[in-house]
Amino acid sequence: MSNYTINSLPSEIIVRILEDKQLGFSDVINLSFTCKNLHKIIDNDNELWKRKFFQRWPILEEIYRTNKPKGCIVNWKEEIEISLNIRKKLLYQLSLMSSKHYRQGELPNSAFKVFDPLFRVEDGAHPFAYYFLVDELISLIKAPALTNNLTHRYYALKVVEYLKQNHLKKEWQKFISLPPSEQTLEKGATIVAQWGQPERHVTYSYILSLLDTIAEQTKALLKERYPAHSIFSTSPEQFAFWKNNIIDDNQWSVPETKQITDALCKVLFYKFGFYGSNEMYYSSENSFLDRVLEHTRGIPITLAIVFESVARRLGVRCEPVIFPSHFLLRWKETYGPDSENVENFYIDVFNDGEFITKDNCPRISGVSKCPIEKYNVHRPATAVEVVRRMASNLEIGVRQQTHMNWRISRLRSTLELRHMVQPNDPDPILKLGSLYVEQNIDLTELTDMLRTLQMDSKSSDCWQARVIFYELERRQNELLPVVEEVAPKKRGPDVLYAIGMIMKHKIHQFLCVITGWDPISTATSSTIVMAIRELKKGEKQPFYEVLADDGSYQYIAQENLVVAVEPEWINNRLIGKYFYKFNGMYYLPNEEKAKEYPEDEEARNRYLQKLFNKGYLRTETCT
Repeated sequence: MSNYTINSLPSEIIVRILEDKQLGFSDVINLSFTCKNLHKIIDNDNELWKRKFFQRWPILEEIYRTNKPKGCIVNWKEEIEISLNIRKKLLYQLSLMSSKHYRQGELPNSAFKVFDPLFRVEDGAHPFAYYFLVDELISLIKAPALTNNLTHRYYALKVVEYLKQNHLKKEWQKFISLPPSEQTLEKGATIVAQWGQPERHVTYSYILSLLDTIAEQTKALLKERYPAHSIFSTSPEQFAFWKNNIIDDNQWSVPETKQITDALCKVLFYKFGFYGSNEMYYSSENSFLDRVLEHTRGIPITLAIVFESVARRLGVRCEPVIFPSHFLLRWKETYGPDSENVENFYIDVFNDGEFITKDNCPRISGVSKCPIEKYNVHRPATAVEVVRRMASNLEIGVRQQTHMNWRISRLRSTLELRHMVQPNDPDPILKLGSLYVEQNIDLTELTDMLRTLQMDSKSSDCWQARVIFYELERRQNELLPVVEEVAPKKRGPDVLYAIGMIMKHKIHQFLCVITGWDPISTATSSTIVMAIRELKKGEKQPFYEVLADDGSYQYIAQENLVVAVEPEWINNRLIGKYFYKFNGMYYLPNEEKAKEYPEDEEARNRYLQKLFNKGYLRTETCT
């Protein structure tokens, strides 16, 4: 009867109902199979399938709109079928990652080659498959932790980083191939933000929209204070040109230019509240342009990019200038043929856009002399040079991190970014080589980079590349083979706890989860060995490998651990390497970890049940 009722409705009403966001693909398809009339209505409505496609993958709407060839008619039902097939292949390959690479730490890029056919157009992939895969991976990463497969999430982070870096290498080549007038600072900074945040959707259009908003607010203030300003007779086409191109001179008279810069400072630093962040100066949050625009704080280089990008939209030219200890914007009254002898003004965006000259220059970061004292000798930096400075800042920030688990992965990514933007500099390759050896990663890829660098006869560092090349070849032979199997651990009577249990450190009170144990200490680090000697039971007691809630990995004696009365989620990036689920009480090991400790499940349940029976735990054990 219900089928007859909906079938009696006009087709437009049926389609309108099916466009509801709560109805998924399967709901629409199932309904289409109930009768011939509904099948005909649904199957032939391309607009309905288009709407359902973008309801499922909204981030792709802009991609299709801007990249679809003109005149191309898309069969959206087929597009959905193709996309779901790609998703199926992605999840299958993702499910195999742990069994293939569980015993490895940092993975070489060769570990991700199985994903190439899914996104590389040259390997036959769908033209937009890359964007679809990134969207799927980020959705998986952002899914609620309690319902997510944590092991799949762990490898999804690595896969999306691999996909994005491959894509961004091509985007970087496009960027540096542009005419210098089109290499805007925000374009270069967007690539840095996308590279450093693989788990986030950072689009150029999003960053442009935030900068456009500041420009519009500045124009509104100008309208209020200077309604006769010439800017209000400017055409939309002219504004669009300034937005996308480095302008060669100020577009206004000196008084009108100063009115714009004054208004911009008021809007940027007082209305929006942008400020220079002294705390955690080298934090990546201060170097990623999207985060700076969202949080309204940054360091000189990112604040300068914001200021220059907005000023350019309003017809004012500012030039980035890199100093050893600071980053300023240079502004002249004119940039015409006779501008060499025109005095430079410098805009210090780290201090609310203060205009400084050689006469009122402050001492910066302990520099004994004013860095702009010789005001006419500093040339402006190119967008590529600014990006290189940003990459160097990111490396400094990563090296200041204390937790190795996070730092190793981030350091590797940052050094690879440095290599991308400085391909003829052997320094990032040398640092990557040291990191690869430390992490037991195959060095073939690096030696290939160095071989290419040696062949570049224009490189002044060719000789250094050759020395590093031979050193890496030598160290390649020192790498240890990856152990495929490890003998299962046998529990003894002294081992109280089991993998997956959430513990609290008796002294420092932090929460952690057990990922492994030894009947007695196996530590070789002199620092750890000295600390063990201070323990009551010394090294003759079980020791536990744990992931702490502060993101660190630690090796802790049994006497310093106690079961957490109120278990909580442990905030550590490596959780998914060992566990696939958190059930609110403890973590369930994935297949690879469970094989290492086959007796731990029974021991864990028995121990926790005993604590529950005694009233020490508030939740009964469950699996």
